[in-house]
Amino acid sequence: MQLRERIVTLSLKEGGTRGTAAADRMRVRRALVVTQVALAIVLVAGAGLLLRSLANITAVDAGFNRDRMVTFGLVLPRSTYQSAQSTVDFFGRLMGSISELPGVTGTAAMTGLPPVRAVLANDVDFETYMAPKEGPFENVDYFQTVTVDYLKTMGINVTHGRGFEPSDVTGGPVVLINEALANTFFKDRDPVGQRVNPFFGPKAPPWFTIVGVVRDVKQGGVAERTGTELYFLFEQGPRLTNFAPASMNVVIRSPRGLDSLAPEISRLVQAADPGLPIVRMRTMDDVFTEAVSRPRLLASLLGAFAGFALLLAAMGTYGMLSYTVTERRKEIGIHMALGASRLGILGMLLSAGLRVTIMGVIVGLAGALWLTRLLQTQLFEVKATDPATLAVVVACVMFVALLASYLPASRAMSVDPMRVLRED
Repeated sequence: MQLRERIVTLSLKEGGTRGTAAADRMRVRRALVVTQVALAIVLVAGAGLLLRSLANITAVDAGFNRDRMVTFGLVLPRSTYQSAQSTVDFFGRLMGSISELPGVTGTAAMTGLPPVRAVLANDVDFETYMAPKEGPFENVDYFQTVTVDYLKTMGINVTHGRGFEPSDVTGGPVVLINEALANTFFKDRDPVGQRVNPFFGPKAPPWFTIVGVVRDVKQGGVAERTGTELYFLFEQGPRLTNFAPASMNVVIRSPRGLDSLAPEISRLVQAADPGLPIVRMRTMDDVFTEAVSRPRLLASLLGAFAGFALLLAAMGTYGMLSYTVTERRKEIGIHMALGASRLGILGMLLSAGLRVTIMGVIVGLAGALWLTRLLQTQLFEVKATDPATLAVVVACVMFVALLASYLPASRAMSVDPMRVLRED
């Protein structure tokens, strides 16, 4: 029996009685399958890395609690709100009205809506800081003007000192800084109590005193490093600088959904100023989703190409073995009549398909290790040569190839030796 099965094995490897033309066609088919599997490995590896990167990005702690929050923007026309105080009064009245809505637990406003804003890179003057030649120089990435309840509403923790308080509205000029700024300019001393002047010129306001350090909040993008940030109190603007920003983002925390809150918010805005349009009312989850839209799109596109390549590889493997079974049908019947086991035939055909797949995997891994380096700038907290991702990719491709090989190989097991021998 073993001798007969060795004959079957050798026959299947060498092609039996097939002619030279058939052997050439088979070599071409195998080369195509190797190419398809290699392409699938490269694309699936790229898609896998982007998906892992996307998972890492979406799991990033942006520094604030975006759960059950609704936001919208308002831009007050200067022709109507000519003074800084009228601007502050409008937002104060509006947020007071919104805070009285059932289920609303917090309302605040800010100039820049995280987690994506343009870097401002403002020059400032820290009273006790002398920049070394190599830097860092007195420049702050982000200015953020916020209302008194901003930290509470956004769920941003104070790590040192205190946050803004209602008494600050009529008190001395105060600012908050984030941890990144504290670690950049106040490494060797306590930042609380230090003073900063963000404005230059003869009409500069008094120095602002740092009263607290707050947790870093993502501003330049979820996957980007946290920049330095200064927080100013919106309600202090008219008195200290005779300025209040006319464009503000309002945030509302409530267990009620957007669909429930939107009509009431629109009604209150219209009651406050009938000619004022609301800019992009949405949930903070939607804001965060939009912030990661680019990596999500890249992962989706490459994933679609990877799926198509994987399908081509499966079809190629299936087609190659189907051709083998068709070409060798009589040969298989003869050897089964001689006593070769059906499992032996199945195993040999499966191994033939897997050998071609393994060749494609080796070529594909080499290509993936080279080409995925081009994706490194698009990846977040995952290396282009991540072994876990590559291992999963190889296992996935091998499984698909095994499944594609099994279907035609199992058909060979159903060959009736006596019927085949009577043919032709």
